[in-house]
Amino acid sequence: MPDSVSPSSIKRRQLLSGLMKLLVFIGLVFVSIPFIFSFSSKSIDEKQAATSRWIITTSISDLVAGQVKSFRWTGGLVWVYSRTEMDIQSLKETNVFLRDAKSEKSDQPEQMKNKFRSVSEKFFVFIPIENKKGCQVYLMNEQEKVRFTEPCYSSVYDVAGRIFKNNGHKEQQNLAVPKHIIEDGILKIGIWMPKI
Repeated sequence: MPDSVSPSSIKRRQLLSGLMKLLVFIGLVFVSIPFIFSFSSKSIDEKQAATSRWIITTSISDLVAGQVKSFRWTGGLVWVYSRTEMDIQSLKETNVFLRDAKSEKSDQPEQMKNKFRSVSEKFFVFIPIENKKGCQVYLMNEQEKVRFTEPCYSSVYDVAGRIFKNNGHKEQQNLAVPKHIIEDGILKIGIWMPKI
């Protein structure tokens, strides 16, 4: 003769069954949240704009000609060099001693493939790291047309971060330049990823 099931155990089973269904439903809601947000009303342009936000915004109006200002950045450091009148004049002249004078093999935004490698004649914004061993460059004092060097290969660079011929390692490139703008003495630097 089969055992009879008590009313209290039936209620307990129904309660447990209901709780399990509730937990499964809550789990499905949490799993579906990312999918719901991926179909949000944001346009592609808005999403691209969000990824290219300026990650540094700072004043550089107090930077004296011939000096460097250093900033902490996602990739380490970024430097701003304030060019002297002599620096600016030297960049306007053609220099046949540069390895990549037109910056065709170096890292910079497309619109900065010019003599200044910057949005401004006065300010040079760059990553102060050479590309072969990751050595930090430093500022040289009072040498016409040569402003930066590094200790690993003793390479020298002009005031636009362009490496000179016949020095350093053959795979070294011009110093990298991140995306940036300068408006009314305010520097804004965007996201930068090195070439692979």
